[in-house]
Amino acid sequence: MVSLLNVAEADFFRDAAKQSTARSVKHVEAQTSAEVVVAVRRRSGEYRVPAYHFGFFVGGLVVVYLLVTPQVFSIGDIALDGALGFGLALALAYNVSALLRLLVREKPLATSVGAAARAAFYDLGISRTTGRNGVLVFVSTFEQRALVLADIGIDVKALGPAWDEACAALTAAVKRRDLDGFERALESLGPILGATMPRSLDDVNELPDEVQ
Repeated sequence: MVSLLNVAEADFFRDAAKQSTARSVKHVEAQTSAEVVVAVRRRSGEYRVPAYHFGFFVGGLVVVYLLVTPQVFSIGDIALDGALGFGLALALAYNVSALLRLLVREKPLATSVGAAARAAFYDLGISRTTGRNGVLVFVSTFEQRALVLADIGIDVKALGPAWDEACAALTAAVKRRDLDGFERALESLGPILGATMPRSLDDVNELPDEVQ
């Protein structure tokens, strides 16, 4: 059950970050009977359409430039250079996260993270705990979002505004690539969940504490 953050996107997946986040998960579960799982993904969606649109746009600019420039180019040269412009722009969009994020609107980003989080919720068995008290903290580094999903055994409305604030703090930390801030926000879930779902002496840890 876990995740991680740091200055670079790759740091989210390093062993040291995984271990420190696992300690935060254990800290949360020491205060509540809820089962917290943190999953980290590099990207939740493919976003092929905006990448192709960018490629066509750049390829089109190349073609227009070659048509209006005083130097004369053959039809074959224009077509080849336009295709090269398209290919290079497409490769750039796929390999530079900041650029691709600029090309994708907020709604598709949120939709992709939501769909990926729901899939992970069931794939990781969050819904199979005895008390239906699982909580998934899903992090998607490309989209710079953290989405928290609670199972039906947890009354999210009863957790009050503090729950919403903690969830917002998780996303803010992911966006900043701030591991310390993420772990503080994660640990803040402990007393919030514990207020309505305190840990019992015979509590059994049904889900793993490692990064998923």
